[in-house]
Amino acid sequence: MTPGTTVYLLERNGEVLGRMPLQSVEMFAIHCGFEPTPAFEPYRALFDEDAALADRMNDDDSSELMAQAEAVLDRILALNLLIRRVGGGVHRGAMISVEGDHASFRPLDLQEESL
Repeated sequence: MTPGTTVYLLERNGEVLGRMPLQSVEMFAIHCGFEPTPAFEPYRALFDEDAALADRMNDDDSSELMAQAEAVLDRILALNLLIRRVGGGVHRGAMISVEGDHASFRPLDLQEESL
């Protein structure tokens, strides 16, 4: 994986929702740019809600806010999104966030693709 050359595709049911060029890799997260396709539009509000809740959680650790964030995460995971590396490799399960033109994800099963 090389920033600038590695690209991931965010997919749902075989439809590409966005292109994600790799920017950097940390121990528990992969950071990418995000270039949405028109197919992403029905999901944009859900990801915007997730990003807003994540920002609020920086200043508020209430159980109510945590419950809201978990409910949004469950809705995102229920989409059964697939992250495919162009040229090979796939993550069928990942926690993903999209904020504007940036995306980050954390594979839930590191055995699916060698990082």
